[in-house]
Amino acid sequence: MVRLATLSVFLALLALLAGPAASAHQGATTGYAALDIAGHALRYNLTLSQLPAPLLAAAGGDAVAAQQLLPGVLGKGLKVANGGEPCAMAAVQLTPAAVGKESVTLVADWVCRLPVSTLTLRDDTFEELGGDLHTLARITWAGGSSQFAFASEARETQLHIADPVPVATGIERFFKLGLWHILGGYDHFLFLLALLLAPASGWAILRIITAFTLAHSVTLVLSALQLLQLPSALVEATIAAAIAYVAGENVFRRQPGRHRMVVTLILGLVHGSGFAGILRPLGLSQDHRVAALLGVNLGVEAGQIWVVAALLPVLRWVIRQPRGQAVTQGMSALLCLGGLCLLWSRVMAG
Repeated sequence: MVRLATLSVFLALLALLAGPAASAHQGATTGYAALDIAGHALRYNLTLSQLPAPLLAAAGGDAVAAQQLLPGVLGKGLKVANGGEPCAMAAVQLTPAAVGKESVTLVADWVCRLPVSTLTLRDDTFEELGGDLHTLARITWAGGSSQFAFASEARETQLHIADPVPVATGIERFFKLGLWHILGGYDHFLFLLALLLAPASGWAILRIITAFTLAHSVTLVLSALQLLQLPSALVEATIAAAIAYVAGENVFRRQPGRHRMVVTLILGLVHGSGFAGILRPLGLSQDHRVAALLGVNLGVEAGQIWVVAALLPVLRWVIRQPRGQAVTQGMSALLCLGGLCLLWSRVMAG
């Protein structure tokens, strides 16, 4: 039974580390969309953080061919209507990913018969791009703006141009984005796992997790409000280094000691800037910023609680077994190696 549980944990950990490490959230694509409305015309500017895995699979793994499929996917999957009357797509332009980068940008124009007054947007691109895609959309027009988060379970939004959508309607969707940021982004998950593998009491782990929560909450707010700006490359590299450091300390220190909470507090500040990365590109207005911050932070905390509640009992059970300490140290060593590889890939990616 112990061997079976140990094997399962190792296989799960290997699966997390097996994918390419160039992206912070490999397998979970985030879209950033800006929709500008002027009279009869609409311009939709969409940037994908990376090519979605289903699209790459449809192109036989060829990234260039996959990018060429995107205009057709957008034209077929995104429906724009004004007052219930469909608008016509006038043009779509693709900006391929730059050398060494993964993001790709699409710009599409629609023309409506009448000036836009009641706008309906429906995004069915999830059929081709995958159900884990989340698109953060900022809609602007003369005299107002609104935000919406498209997901496979929230594909449509409607708004009256003269009557912006209430801020409160976005909290639930931003909550889901924060939740997915933890559950879908493997680097933050691995950092939490490294913390939980420490040979410490339950109360010590609780204090460490609390320090991490407080730190990343503060930085998330400061970063999203543009009061603190850290280069994304530095943030991603530091997160990878944090995984390697904490996991390595689990191996080489019999007891991490009280300084672990201080280290976690510092590293949590960096992680908060990483969490803010899903909001910063939106250029949120002051009215919408509070709701978005609240939703994302609650989602991040809910995801973190879920991870801790799911993993901690299993890891505590494993460590109580005759060879439990050797198993957890082996897992920490594997995490340390994975963190170093991730760090190397992110430093080389620029």
